[in-house]
Amino acid sequence: MPIVVPNLRKTRTSELIKKLILNNFLSHSNTSLDFHPGITVFVGHNGSGKSSIIDSITFALFDEHTRKSNKNLITRGLEGISTNESGAHVIMNFSIGSSDYRVQRQIDVQGRLIAAKLEQVLRFNGNLSKEHRSGNGINSNMSYRPIISGERKQLGESVIREIESLMGINYSKLQIAGIIQQGEISKIIDSQPKEFKELLNNMIGLDRLDKSYQLMHGVIEEFRKILREKTSGYDDNQINVLLTRIKNNEAKLKESKKRLKEVLVQVSQKTETLIELEQQIDILEPKVAKLSEIKSLESTLLRYFKERSNLIKKEIDNSTRMIRDIRKSLEILKDKERIFITIQMIAAEKEELNNRINMVAEEIGKLEGFSECAQKIQIVDGKCPICNSKIVSINHMFDISHITKQLQLKLNEKKSLLSELTNLNREEYSLKKREKEIIEADRTLLNYDYSPQLDIERMEANLSKLNAEYLETSRLSVEGLDGIDLAGYKLDKYSSNLIDQINHLRSSVSDVDLETFQQKKSLRNALSREMINVHNQKAVIEKTILDIEKENSDISKIISELQSVSTFLSDLEKIRSTVFNRDGLVSSSLRTRALSLISEKASEYIQIFNVGLSRITLVEKPREIKVICYGKRGEIDTVSLSGGEKVAVSLAIRMGIAFLMGASKIDFIILDEPTTNLDEERRRTFVKIISEVFNKGTGPLNQLIIITHDEEIFENSEIEQVYKFQMTERGSLVKAI
Repeated sequence: MPIVVPNLRKTRTSELIKKLILNNFLSHSNTSLDFHPGITVFVGHNGSGKSSIIDSITFALFDEHTRKSNKNLITRGLEGISTNESGAHVIMNFSIGSSDYRVQRQIDVQGRLIAAKLEQVLRFNGNLSKEHRSGNGINSNMSYRPIISGERKQLGESVIREIESLMGINYSKLQIAGIIQQGEISKIIDSQPKEFKELLNNMIGLDRLDKSYQLMHGVIEEFRKILREKTSGYDDNQINVLLTRIKNNEAKLKESKKRLKEVLVQVSQKTETLIELEQQIDILEPKVAKLSEIKSLESTLLRYFKERSNLIKKEIDNSTRMIRDIRKSLEILKDKERIFITIQMIAAEKEELNNRINMVAEEIGKLEGFSECAQKIQIVDGKCPICNSKIVSINHMFDISHITKQLQLKLNEKKSLLSELTNLNREEYSLKKREKEIIEADRTLLNYDYSPQLDIERMEANLSKLNAEYLETSRLSVEGLDGIDLAGYKLDKYSSNLIDQINHLRSSVSDVDLETFQQKKSLRNALSREMINVHNQKAVIEKTILDIEKENSDISKIISELQSVSTFLSDLEKIRSTVFNRDGLVSSSLRTRALSLISEKASEYIQIFNVGLSRITLVEKPREIKVICYGKRGEIDTVSLSGGEKVAVSLAIRMGIAFLMGASKIDFIILDEPTTNLDEERRRTFVKIISEVFNKGTGPLNQLIIITHDEEIFENSEIEQVYKFQMTERGSLVKAI
């Protein structure tokens, strides 16, 4: 049954692609393509350069593509093609309504923009040339009027902005309205209602509301950050915290003021006590000063007694030593005469012994001479060794035995005399030692000026007196003078004068208790320290009060500032939740309107497709969008639809979305691998629908461009404009089939 196609285009202003020229662009070294109303199909294996056509269109119009960097758009590494120093160049002719345009964009080998130009085709007498009206509208002899060139956006001169203004659509919207990406049709068919809602939100741009919702949160938080920087770390969320802090500070302030009153009472009481003590101490201090004077005089007296005691001790030591030395010397001198006489006698005896020893020594010498001579004259056989006469008798002078006997007697005598002399020397040495002691004793008596008239007993009596005085003065210097009656210690005029002064001062301070005075001073010092502590407490409390009052004042100012911006932030939060929240009023309203328009256009398209369905309705439910179809028997569940019906429904919905996003400005749509993931039945149904509905520009859209690798599904179709893409050593080769 032939399909009846109602005129859905009516008088809408539409955009058509008429011609594309690609020079050194991706795999296309030099490709030119003409486009006509109706269906244009690009077939070829993967990697043959089909999808490059989409990149060339978006690059020419918006300087956008899917290849990340412009540098990646340059044709490189193809055999027989040298590196083109001019880079890549794309020219695109297109029409919007009754006006025809040409856009050119060129980049160098580094991907930098060389030229961008938008021109309008000039008319002749209000009409285009015959070539322009009849087909692709491209004539090399046609004239063009420059509209704008370059991309000086900061100066407001931009080809991209001018095209966006002419088309009423930008790159992101074109991607949704004019380009159906690979797998989208199968997603619409096979998605769960929840997944379909997310897909639809992304297609119609509501996902950007989510981004705006998040960005708005960042804006609000950044505002709060600035607010915290200005308010010492606080924002509108902490107003109640600050109010609570003020309330707590008020309680602290009340407690601090109460404590300050208590401290002031302590200050008053302690001040009165301190003044009273000061008065008492002022009265006692002159008397205590006299006590100090007494102590000073007593110390002087004690020092005097100590010095006197030391002198007496020294005198006692000297007297003791003198008596001892005199007694010893007198004892030594008792034998003085006897010792001297004995020394003289020993000297005489020594002289006599020395004379005798000398005589004996001479005799020994003579005998030794005789012995030597006698040894030389030896009698042999009773004959004289000189005259050889017979000897009758021998003279004692030459008798060796006689001489030897006499020599031994003399040696013994000498030894005896020497022994006697040694004994005399020893005795003399001992007496000489006693002589020295006698001389020393005489010198000692002389040094002490001793005379027999100076009685030793009187010296010892004087020593006893000194010892008694020493004992008394020593006791005072050790025990001190407190409580001692000094009247009996007036040893001389100086000590008597000191004792009289001390006794006089003692009588004038008899009523003064030094211990009580010291206690009062200690109490005064303790009170002074307490007063310092109390004053410190008072200063701390006063500072605390001032700090709390200042803090409350500062916090009140901060609260005032925060309250003034709290309403603004609340409005921002309300705008965020109402306008940008995907479930907010604005999003829901936009989605409702979009679903209504998509449902309306999808229903129109499904009627054109003539698959037995009369209406498609998209119904929003919590967290999902449900597709409801209607036929002759009423509502039809999508689960029960045939494969062909599902393809038709998906295509109708996707074209409805394209119509919505294109704002009726574009009159073409590009399907990139639309049959991917479709089974054989759905592929045939898809080709049948588009062949009958869109061929020769009679469908709801004037121009449909299909990119696919399924060449066989179009073999028996009535589609006339089919281009085959092949990858060769020189790049992509395109030819019509």
